[in-house]
Amino acid sequence: MRVGINLMSVIPGKIGGMEQYVRNLLAYSMKAGDGHQWFLFLSSHNFHTFEAQPNVRKFMVPDQGNVHAMFHFWINSLQLNLWFCPLLVLNPADVTIPSVINIPDIQHEYYPQFFDAHSLRWRLDNYKSSAQRCSAVLTLSEFSKQTILQKFGLPPHKVHAIHLDASREFSLPHNEALNQQVLQKYKLPSDYGFFPANTWHHKNHLNVFKALVTLRDKHNIRIPMVFTGFAQEAHENVMNYITNNQLWNQIKWLHYVPQEEMPYLYRNAQFLCFPSLFEGFGIPLVEAMKSNIPIVCSNAGSIPEVVGDAALTFDPNISDDIAVKLAHLYLSPDARAELVAKGIHQAKHFSWEKCARETLAVFSSVAR
Repeated sequence: MRVGINLMSVIPGKIGGMEQYVRNLLAYSMKAGDGHQWFLFLSSHNFHTFEAQPNVRKFMVPDQGNVHAMFHFWINSLQLNLWFCPLLVLNPADVTIPSVINIPDIQHEYYPQFFDAHSLRWRLDNYKSSAQRCSAVLTLSEFSKQTILQKFGLPPHKVHAIHLDASREFSLPHNEALNQQVLQKYKLPSDYGFFPANTWHHKNHLNVFKALVTLRDKHNIRIPMVFTGFAQEAHENVMNYITNNQLWNQIKWLHYVPQEEMPYLYRNAQFLCFPSLFEGFGIPLVEAMKSNIPIVCSNAGSIPEVVGDAALTFDPNISDDIAVKLAHLYLSPDARAELVAKGIHQAKHFSWEKCARETLAVFSSVAR
């Protein structure tokens, strides 16, 4: 099978799960020696980050010019059997060979208020039409599959739920030297809760901070928290709330952290807090389970599907509920130990090999 992959939108280190998805798919195909030919269409931003291999060819798509015509030329001249767009929409939209797209979630259909007018219009104009035009839609959970079927009116056989996994760094042996380096570099507090997420509105940072204020002011419980992530639409409101409520003395905000250091931020944490209002998957949940730390999280979106019984859940819209659950997990070693044991078992459901195998099965079912 000769597969073209449109990777022009990949910004190394900033796409998270979907970048890992593609890299692990290629790695699995190379290791399996399945004979598939991969043709990667890249931009000047990411061309150098993908390695050319015997079954992998790279093409630099110019920043300017008639990209649409170039794609059609390459698709025809290279005699591709399948066109894969792993980042949201079909491009080119009028591709003439079987095509597969990946839509992680359709949050905009449920929380349109979280998007600016331009972003919302782009999603409304492109998501549904791409899903209708392509041969198959991949998504990241049964939850997302059901929302796509409900909102886009597609036949059930066209949408495939395929779980992701944590990045490879979470499967590497523990490196105590690196661990000590991370502890010293970031001056991590002891017994902290960890929340890795960009400040998108749906990540729901504000309700976590409201819960921390409740615990501090009403119950004299101060839980140290460490945050990572890039500033996004909700960032100003989040920063103002922290300052106005004098929370900086129990919060450390690290912004961007290199991927190789992330497992040690997890392993030194007392728990993962994941209060998202809407998720198509939630890779930090798998990262936490593979780091042997307990999880306290939202009961919304795909999150219950991913964690199974390996988490203490709360209503993300009720800060008092978040406060109660945070305090319970923070103060109860037995509760933490029980969730760690359940997380070790639940984590076995996720692997890049399984993800790649299921993805290739979909490709084979639609390729010409």
